[in-house]
Amino acid sequence: MNNSNKPTLSHAGLVDPNKSSRLRAMREQGRAQIVSTTNARQTPAECKGGVSRELQQARALLDQRLAEILALLPAGKQSNLFKIRYGITPEQIKTLPIKQSFSLLQIPASTLNMKLIADLTYNGSPAGKP
Repeated sequence: MNNSNKPTLSHAGLVDPNKSSRLRAMREQGRAQIVSTTNARQTPAECKGGVSRELQQARALLDQRLAEILALLPAGKQSNLFKIRYGITPEQIKTLPIKQSFSLLQIPASTLNMKLIADLTYNGSPAGKP
């Protein structure tokens, strides 16, 4: 019986990501995009020390709660079912004041200083302005 026809369990077809200049370039390009989008999200409200921290925590809580709710809904119908249940789409909820978003999604705000960020939107701009 000849075992030379048996496939070997080696990773000969895979390229080592550390040795590939193309993969390295794609990785660096992805990192640059992440850095640029992170910097683009900063608003004047974030420049203030306390507001920035509070706003980041509020964003994290909103994102987490939205992800939890959407995970319970069937894929493909998430936005429609969310709108039926809450009267607003997941994208539109980020345009509301944080205080209103928290109450709509029933998020406890006990860990945040809502006085600083209650009237700001998800992006840190004052409510009612883009």
